[in-house]
Amino acid sequence: PTQNGEAALAATAEASGLPAAKCDVYKLHLGGGFGRRGQTDYVHQAVALAKQMPGVPIKLIWSREEDMLHGKFHPVTQCKMSAGLDAQGNITGLHMRISGQSILASVAPQSIREGRDPVVFQGLNPSGPEASIGYTFPALLVDHAMRNPHVPAGFWRGVNLNQNTIYLESFIDELAFATQQDALALRRKLMANHPKHLAVLNAAAERGGWGKPAAKGVFRGLAQCMGFGSYVAACAEVSVTTGCSRCTASWPPPTAAMPSIRSRSKPRSKAHLLMACRLRCTANVRSRTAAWSRRTSILTRSSR
Repeated sequence: PTQNGEAALAATAEASGLPAAKCDVYKLHLGGGFGRRGQTDYVHQAVALAKQMPGVPIKLIWSREEDMLHGKFHPVTQCKMSAGLDAQGNITGLHMRISGQSILASVAPQSIREGRDPVVFQGLNPSGPEASIGYTFPALLVDHAMRNPHVPAGFWRGVNLNQNTIYLESFIDELAFATQQDALALRRKLMANHPKHLAVLNAAAERGGWGKPAAKGVFRGLAQCMGFGSYVAACAEVSVTTGCSRCTASWPPPTAAMPSIRSRSKPRSKAHLLMACRLRCTANVRSRTAAWSRRTSILTRSSR
């Protein structure tokens, strides 16, 4: 199985020494690749073995140990954020400085552009068709201090959109708390020029009961992002004792070639989200019980 048939074909031609016109790659349904099957190391090995045994069909299966040995890792990053505020509590500027690994430096160094890895900025791009930021600031600077250790990084599901969303959404909550504003109200002001981002956020907030009293010991948090052609927002209810008990998500689906697959993916995505929320809550409850009593956002908690 492969996530990139074109790359698998190129690897087959390179390893065999034959022109691509004389090579065939048959793509199978993955069932789950999540980034690993975008690489072609196993294609090279299978072709190399086949060259040693002409005319004999080759079936290459790695052991679990071999598979783990050659797997890549999610890039390790951290982010320092700062903002400027005026006397009325309005945000006058935002600076995000991301420090950490570059995936392209590991898997496709030829794609680095003037020392910059464009994949690092997923979810933080200017307004456009893909992975764009959903807020407007009078001044915005997002930069990346590339730091590549010896541990190889690779594409995992969500890639850099995952941590970038946590960084930004957590800090928006921090700014709302610092300026004594409602987290949804602040987001709405910053998203006036981003109607699609705002629409899914409003839908998630309405269905999640934002603005209505929560049960005792229960707190709500909001987040939104855009990536891979979809606008997504969620409203989670969390507590110190039970973790994430309810999550309301909203995303208008893009055009789908197979609507049945699209409809089945939504419950799975929510299950992943609830599991992640519960794990983050559990990890933070022991050391931050006191802090939880004065904060309402799970994302703020999970970022610290």
